[in-house]
Amino acid sequence: MKKIFDGKIYEVLPKSDGIIFPYQKAVVDEGDIVWYKMLSLENSLLTDVSETIYMNMKFGSNYNVAVNVCKNFVSEKALILPDGRTLLCSDNGQVFIIDTDGMINISGEIKYRDSAPSAIAYYKNSIWASFAESNVLIRFNINTMRAELRIGGKTSPFATPEDIFVDTEWAYVCNSGSNRIIKVNLESYSVEDYYNFEEPVYRYVKSGNFEFVLLESGLYVI
Repeated sequence: MKKIFDGKIYEVLPKSDGIIFPYQKAVVDEGDIVWYKMLSLENSLLTDVSETIYMNMKFGSNYNVAVNVCKNFVSEKALILPDGRTLLCSDNGQVFIIDTDGMINISGEIKYRDSAPSAIAYYKNSIWASFAESNVLIRFNINTMRAELRIGGKTSPFATPEDIFVDTEWAYVCNSGSNRIIKVNLESYSVEDYYNFEEPVYRYVKSGNFEFVLLESGLYVI
């Protein structure tokens, strides 16, 4: 592995040709000062980018509407759906869907045992959510937001699942409690180990043929 960045990173967004991530530039009395960096796979350069580029990448073309809905747009969970709509999940589990024309619809909530998800991902018209406190992965119906299927529970392959990244039919679940990334097949629901680390793992994304992980010690390319 090669370390890319060792500062405080809040999330990692994959692009077709790299990644974008918000990071802690400084701390002041009012809170964190957040800036944004982009890593280009074409030239391996790590450069600062504008907040607008980050927001467009995270929320899509209606990012101005999305930001007005969010209490904290960096911590807000967001998915750009295949039809161009944007799904937002707030820290309390409340779900909003922004249509392509900018109209906002309240669409229920994603919760398990009164807790909001630690991460969400889209697969075949369903929302998959990880719940760090309960060690479960749950599939929700995107139209009703009702839970349809649960993986994990009392005996669970997960240990504080912080993040979920979906690529083809596989979900990659980052477990900070066991320092492992676990692969879940979203068709057969089989579970297998993927990577083991010596420290907590918080994020995993792919961009092209490259894999990136956010560990406790920093951001790495594998």
